[in-house]
Amino acid sequence: MRHIFRHLLVPSIIALLIFVGTCLISSVNVPDMPEGIPWDKVVHFGMFFVLSAVSLYDYYLYHKRNPKLLPWIFWGFLVPVLYGGVIELLQSKVFIYRSGEILDFIADVLGSLCALLLALIILKRKPQTA
Repeated sequence: MRHIFRHLLVPSIIALLIFVGTCLISSVNVPDMPEGIPWDKVVHFGMFFVLSAVSLYDYYLYHKRNPKLLPWIFWGFLVPVLYGGVIELLQSKVFIYRSGEILDFIADVLGSLCALLLALIILKRKPQTA
């Protein structure tokens, strides 16, 4: 059982940091960034890329470097995407200092999707053991 928690620890910490950063910190406390780049979307993309990448990697290790594809995609891609959707809903309905945006959710999905695609490419290139 401790082995399972070891592989849940890092994704859980990252998920908690994302929750705190996107729900509990008021948007007035976010520093101004240079104009011209949608920094909030870049941050959403990056956070969910990291969350999915860590989740995919930990799941991969937990299953002794040979995960079943559909559960791996579920835990490493779909769960983070659902988490991003819940955060955007909470921001629009619960946390008064934040606002939920569909473009933030799209950035979340794209970050998770890129992590998944990268993981699939790496897995495909992995030498097959007999």
